[in-house]
Amino acid sequence: MTLRQTIQAASEKAAALFTKLSETSNQAVKTRESLYAELSDELARYVDIEEQHLLPLLHKHPETKDLAAVALKGNKELRASLGKLSGLPKDNDAFLAALAEVNKGFQQHVRNERKELLPAVLKVLSDDEAATVAANIEGTIEDAETAKRDEKREERAQAKRDAEKAEQAEADKRAAAADAEKAKRAVEQAQKEAERVTREATEKVADVMERGAAAVQNRAREVTEALTERAQQVASDTQEAMTIYSDSAQKMASDMQTLTISSTASVQALSDIASVWSDWFGKAARANAEFSQRLVRSRTLKGVAESQREFATTLLHNWMEHRTAMLEITQRSSERALSARERRASETA
Repeated sequence: MTLRQTIQAASEKAAALFTKLSETSNQAVKTRESLYAELSDELARYVDIEEQHLLPLLHKHPETKDLAAVALKGNKELRASLGKLSGLPKDNDAFLAALAEVNKGFQQHVRNERKELLPAVLKVLSDDEAATVAANIEGTIEDAETAKRDEKREERAQAKRDAEKAEQAEADKRAAAADAEKAKRAVEQAQKEAERVTREATEKVADVMERGAAAVQNRAREVTEALTERAQQVASDTQEAMTIYSDSAQKMASDMQTLTISSTASVQALSDIASVWSDWFGKAARANAEFSQRLVRSRTLKGVAESQREFATTLLHNWMEHRTAMLEITQRSSERALSARERRASETA
């Protein structure tokens, strides 16, 4: 292309962008911003071409030097108006009004270039020099276009990388969430397993304790039955002694059955009770032997009755003495059992 055609093509692209931008609506903010960015780049390139390829030629000749100064002033004014336009919001009519003013100044600049600046340049240049300047301008424009394409390509590549990073970050986030969910389920499963094991262990302990308590209670009943049987044998010779012992044995059996046996204290209580019973029955056996001997020596009914009275009195006295001891044992055992329960309740809490 000729130099005139080249300069005219540069201004026509900017003029087309002014038209597109002025036709946008206030709601199309992103479109306005995109078109304004293109317009700003195009105008900057346009004035750069003038200042790099045309104005230096005018400065060389005295008759065109003033024209170059006027053109340079016009470029500064165009840049200033473009800067003011850049600071305005893109979503109202004020932007379009300011855009119209900038377009008006640009069109005047283009007219001055075509009527004064370009003819002055062509006047001082030969045809070959003009062709060289045109080729240089075209090369500059092509380099700018290539750089712009490369920039767009890099922007797309960066956008793709950003999208891939965002996608990978989202995938990592989902994976982390899945891992967290797995860990949560594992913890819940472990808690359930721990609860199950604890529950089974508690049930086993309770069963063992229950069976242990039952065994102790069964043992107590066995001791009571054995002692009752021995007492019946000792008292079988005398009806009155039998009556006294029967009442006492029944009371003692009741005491043993109502006694709570759940700890070492209860085992000790049974041992103490067995000792008391053994002592009582030992005395009862000796009293029975003495009574038998006195019966053999008695020759009168009064002597027999007296022997029976003394025998019954001895049995009753022994019974009251040992029953008191057994009540004391029962009381101590109950207090120990209560204390043990309170400690277990405190430890459980």
